[in-house]
Amino acid sequence: MIARMATTVGPLSESDIAEARTLVNDVDDDNRPAPENIPARNESVPNIFNAAWGHSGSCNRKKTGPRDYKPRLEFGNNESMPTVLKIFESFFFQSFIKNVIIPATNQTMPGNRPLTYGEFLVFIGLWLLMATIVGPERRDYWSTKPIDMFEGAPFRLSHYMSRARFELILRHLSFTDKQAPPLLDRFWQVRPMISAWNDNMSRVFSPGWICCLDESMSTWINQYTCPGFMFVPRKPWPFGNEYHTICCGISGILFAMELVEGKDQPRQLRNEEDNFGKTVGLLLRLTRSLWGSARVLVLDSGFCVLKGLIELAKKGVYGSAPIKKRKYWPKYIRGDEIKDHFKDMPVGSVDSIGGNLDGIDFDVFCMKEPDYVMMLMSTYGTNIRMGEHKNRDGVEAFQYPEVVHNHYQYRHQIDDHNNKRHQPISLEVTWATKTWENRVFAYLLATTEVNCNLASSFFIGEPPLPSLSFRKELARELLLNPYFNRNVATDERPKRKRTCCEHTFTTLRAYTKWQGSDIIPSSSIYPQRMCKGKHRKVRTYCSCSPGVVMCEECYAQHKLEIDGQ
Repeated sequence: MIARMATTVGPLSESDIAEARTLVNDVDDDNRPAPENIPARNESVPNIFNAAWGHSGSCNRKKTGPRDYKPRLEFGNNESMPTVLKIFESFFFQSFIKNVIIPATNQTMPGNRPLTYGEFLVFIGLWLLMATIVGPERRDYWSTKPIDMFEGAPFRLSHYMSRARFELILRHLSFTDKQAPPLLDRFWQVRPMISAWNDNMSRVFSPGWICCLDESMSTWINQYTCPGFMFVPRKPWPFGNEYHTICCGISGILFAMELVEGKDQPRQLRNEEDNFGKTVGLLLRLTRSLWGSARVLVLDSGFCVLKGLIELAKKGVYGSAPIKKRKYWPKYIRGDEIKDHFKDMPVGSVDSIGGNLDGIDFDVFCMKEPDYVMMLMSTYGTNIRMGEHKNRDGVEAFQYPEVVHNHYQYRHQIDDHNNKRHQPISLEVTWATKTWENRVFAYLLATTEVNCNLASSFFIGEPPLPSLSFRKELARELLLNPYFNRNVATDERPKRKRTCCEHTFTTLRAYTKWQGSDIIPSSSIYPQRMCKGKHRKVRTYCSCSPGVVMCEECYAQHKLEIDGQ
């Protein structure tokens, strides 16, 4: 049932969503309030707002000085223009691959030839190249048949790596060099990998002055083989692993993530930041690399927790989140009073009301829409209007106030990144696997690929390439990387030695038949089989290959081929 829903084109129906809720253990519901916003029994929430509406005109963030950062990449002392390969190596935790993944894989992989860094890049390049085509099976890319435009794969990969070697690496691929912990932790094999990816991105990439935080999905169908399996009805790919991710609003590059472990998270490994609350702890962990930078964080309504914005402001990060009633108004927010304040105002009207929590000033910025009031809680900004004039039916065009403008301008960055990762061909789906750890690695690889495309456009100044065109370019750079010694044999299996024998046109004896390449007794006196050339049924063969049925024409062709060698 879940498999059918996962392949459904377009949003799920209400009946499918209701049925999926009964099948899946963990659901991230868009209408469920954040834990911090659920009122405790008999809780009295104080009024922390100012007595009067209006804004002072002073922005809390701008008081710290101008900090309109631009995105920046760190390439060490190399002053030359970085290539696509260099950008990929910078983004894709090179040291973790060399120090953990390759040694751990070699420890379990048989044979006398260990996996090297250059060969591992070729292995990744093969996956990327296969993910530019939909339809062929994996083995088709190593087929010995001539390329046929109507059948199989349109190219062959044996020139770069044999199928035996590729499957050997895939079968023994390992992502941690640590032993399983004594506690039940279904994520122990991927925790170091995700952490290494985040640490690497914090070293090599510095985002712009504004960032966006939202959810991303990595597709998986079987909830029993997927730790942290989640159903997120509002997402285009609603089943699988959910990641909380943050990306640069200027360049679109995703630079931090956290896997949602849900009910599978071991109690012994609870995060210290969760003492502030589940949502607040998440915001603090994902923004750690931004602390003290006075950057702006654009959130969606799922993270609308005033305590979270206040704790971020204490760390030197300013944010805003749209206010949405999810059974309850967010804690401290008097939503119905705000709606009453705007009841008689014309569309496009703007106003705000300030408040103070834990010694930190904040504002609720509001704008009247035709059928609702747009509300954003924020620790920065003013009511100054900016950007393009926007139209509403029957209303003179007007500009948005600063915080509303930034919200609409940058809120889509994570969704755009996710679409580039999934469309038009998903690398994660192409890497069809029953090993969940491989899917996590494929998600990191696909995320890095999108980052490389965005970085090539933003930093090198080249026009952005369509996803598949860039994927082919990156695959080419990886397949032809300078670290791989192509003089080393690529097949672990020993070549068969050619044996010399007589070639005699032979007929089966009576009461015998073929079973594979063996000749066995038969209850029929003269059983026949179709010859290999499909000319007719016969009982003859060449003595060099008893299991291959040949008529006179097949045998003549067989002799010509042997004599030509």
